[in-house]
Amino acid sequence: MRSTIKCRWGRIALIGFLAAFLAPAPAISLPAFPPPPEKTSAPNTASEFNWQGSLKLLRGDPVAALADLDRAVQLDPSYAPAYVNRSYVYNQLRQPEEALADAERAIQLNAGIPEAYFSRGVAYLQLGDREAAMADFRQALALFSKSGNFANQAILQQLLRQLGVE
Repeated sequence: MRSTIKCRWGRIALIGFLAAFLAPAPAISLPAFPPPPEKTSAPNTASEFNWQGSLKLLRGDPVAALADLDRAVQLDPSYAPAYVNRSYVYNQLRQPEEALADAERAIQLNAGIPEAYFSRGVAYLQLGDREAAMADFRQALALFSKSGNFANQAILQQLLRQLGVE
C-alpha cells in the first residue's frame, strides 16, 4: 500500500512539474490533496518538510515550497528526495544553476532516483546543453523502466518525442 501511494505521488509530482515547467501560464487545476497520513501537527522532520514542500509546489506556490525544502535539507543534508524536489522548484523558478547543483547532490546521495536525472536534464536544457539533457532524460527513462514505473516512463518518452529524440 505504501509503495502504491509513493508511486502515485511520484507520478503526480512529475506530471505537475512537467505541466508547470513546460506550459506557460495559466496554471493547471490540481485536485485537492489530502494532508499527510495521520499528521496534524507542524512538520518537524526532513521527510515531513519535503512532503509539505512537494504539495506546495504542486499547488503552484514554488516560493513557499522552496522554504520547506530548504528546511528539509537543513534538517537532513543526506536526504536525497529533498534535493530532487528543490531542484524541481529551482527549475520552475528558472534558476538552472541551483537546480543543477541540487540534482547533482541528489544523484551523489542516491544514483537510483530517476527524478534527479530528469530534473538535471531540465536544468541542462535551460542552460542550453541539449546533449547533456538528452543523456539525463535517457538515464531517467532507464531507471523508470527498471523500477516498473511505466506511467512516468510513458510521460518521459512523450517528452523525448516532443524534443525530437526517440
